Amino acid sequence: MKKVVNEKLINRNKKIGNILTIAGAAILIGGLILNIRPDPTRTILSLAALIVGFVIAQISSYYVSRFVRSPRFDEIIADNLSKLNNDYTFYAYSGPVPMLLVGPHGIWIPIPLTASGEIHYDGKWKQSGGNFFLKFFGQETIGKPEKDIESRENQVRSFLKENFDETQMPSISSILVSLHPKATIGEVEDAPTPIVTIDALRRSIRKVDRKVEEIPQETLERINQLLKERE
Repeated sequence: MKKVVNEKLINRNKKIGNILTIAGAAILIGGLILNIRPDPTRTILSLAALIVGFVIAQISSYYVSRFVRSPRFDEIIADNLSKLNNDYTFYAYSGPVPMLLVGPHGIWIPIPLTASGEIHYDGKWKQSGGNFFLKFFGQETIGKPEKDIESRENQVRSFLKENFDETQMPSISSILVSLHPKATIGEVEDAPTPIVTIDALRRSIRKVDRKVEEIPQETLERINQLLKERE
């Protein structure tokens, strides 16, 4: 498998994450210091600082989890897919969505999930168990993956529509990838989008691709060319 990674964007977002982490911590500490000798003004300023610091900390956690921690999400996924043959190309932050896998049978959009506990589907995605504290602060939650899936597929489709009509459009498939070591996948047979653990990702993609007709070689080459032009 070939890889195209936007290192410039990753390094920029890594710096943003580090700066926001320091800024958020400084504001939170400042808010606590203001509250040591409270008076009406200090109390208001302290509360404002704590709110602002909390918001910045939440934003920084997004950048830290994706761009600062090692290995990054894209590195974990790319490592699992690395044994695919060179007809496949993995794009990390180089396309219309964070990660894309372009292959001879179409396009895959891997979407990482960091939710802990059991993940299952019964008309909508649900999460049982997990760390309550981390979930309360917006981490390790499943969120609403159906909205993320729809948004990313529409972004890819819109990108391709500029160069392909409906008859030439390759298949676009999303796949949810569970990255949390303590997550388990429960009943998901009726889920509209497949979900797999990271260890099963490559095997699952191969299994589906074997059943799908190959796209024309010129279409595959054109998609890769368009994505590389975005760098």
